[in-house]
Amino acid sequence: MKSISRAINRIGLEVTVESSAGLKRGRAVISPVRYYQKQWGGVEHGEQGRNEPKRFAMFCSRELLEDSGYGRLIYQGSNRYVLIWKDDYTSRVGCYTKACLRKVNEQEVADE
Repeated sequence: MKSISRAINRIGLEVTVESSAGLKRGRAVISPVRYYQKQWGGVEHGEQGRNEPKRFAMFCSRELLEDSGYGRLIYQGSNRYVLIWKDDYTSRVGCYTKACLRKVNEQEVADE
């Protein structure tokens, strides 16, 4: 079953990713990350809580981020993100990559 891949292709947007092999194009789901703090100090994801400014989660196929690592740029329309980390997941419903991104503006890209 490839239901995760189908879902990403159905609801995702076109993105371009910088990699060591050049630019790659594909579809990905990008959404803001929201955290809340538990009483004993552990951090968990939830629907409530504060929004982490400029922090986003991206879900895509493994192939899209295969040759990309920390600091690579990801473009989606007029938005630019820098890749912070990525994890690969495998389950009965398919394989995918989850990545943490930070949104950057024109000035931050020019400073690099």
